[in-house]
Amino acid sequence: MLAGSRTDSVLATVAGLVFVAGCNGPSTPHQIQNAHMDEMKETYSPSFTQMVDNAMLHDMSVTDIHFVPHTTELSGTGMARLDRMVEYLKTYGGTVRYETHQPDETLVAQRIEHVREYLNLSECDMSRVDVAHMLSGGRATTANKAIEIDLKGTAVQQQAAGGPGGQGSGSSASN
Repeated sequence: MLAGSRTDSVLATVAGLVFVAGCNGPSTPHQIQNAHMDEMKETYSPSFTQMVDNAMLHDMSVTDIHFVPHTTELSGTGMARLDRMVEYLKTYGGTVRYETHQPDETLVAQRIEHVREYLNLSECDMSRVDVAHMLSGGRATTANKAIEIDLKGTAVQQQAAGGPGGQGSGSSASN
């Protein structure tokens, strides 16, 4: 009987240790992803960070994903992106481009104003920094090609919706 209770006690202790050990490690997909990202930062930093910063600084843009959906407020992603641009803008100035297909001109103007306010609070010399509604500054495509692609996309959407130049099927295309 003594041997049985001792075995039970050992098993209970082992089970408890396994449970506690399991609670200390990443258990959700989000925790696992963050642990993986931390590992990548240690492995690839600073070269990976510098590569991403170089691409971002060449592009110098914010888009709709940098704002809280349906609002004029910068999201955490938007603030982080602007924070990465601040030192460059303080040193060299430049234009931050807000690239959007948002049809609400008031919303666009207010978002641009929020970017200006954020940069001003970050002590950027706003006499040397502009924020404008325009295509991003990357070299992926020329402005003429981007406009051509955009016009084709608009024509395809109109055609799908049964608008000008298209017979459509009565369904509308999403943006």
